[in-house]
Amino acid sequence: MSVHIESPLGFTADFPEHTQVLEDSSAGPNSEQYGLLGDVLVTVIKDDTSVQDAPQANGWAHLMSEFYLEERSGTLITEGELNLPGRSAYAVLVGYTDARGSAKVAATVGIWEESRFIGVVVIWPYVNPEIEPRVDLLKEIVSSIRPA
Repeated sequence: MSVHIESPLGFTADFPEHTQVLEDSSAGPNSEQYGLLGDVLVTVIKDDTSVQDAPQANGWAHLMSEFYLEERSGTLITEGELNLPGRSAYAVLVGYTDARGSAKVAATVGIWEESRFIGVVVIWPYVNPEIEPRVDLLKEIVSSIRPA
């Protein structure tokens, strides 16, 4: 069973069972946040005033990753197209250490579908180098979010 979201920001999502909808998004206006099992935080951002096409969506992913690269002294893990059918979804994955000293991965994703933009930031605990980066986890989350 999944948790179906119909957001006033103009997207739908089908997240795994036990997803928690966070009441107040720490990402600011035009954003919503969800807690998934495994200490995964998903932030969905509507930013269609600054993104008008797929190349700008890619640029958005790079721009958002700068916070984790510069402010959190992170390291680029990988970047590239997620190759999801029917949409352009470009991701930048950064490894960093959070304020509590825990290793994390932040994936910033610009999605362009049906001439609409959706920005997504997914953060999860860095488990070990043998399974990171968990691109399959990221693809599963991103593919569950669609423009409404």
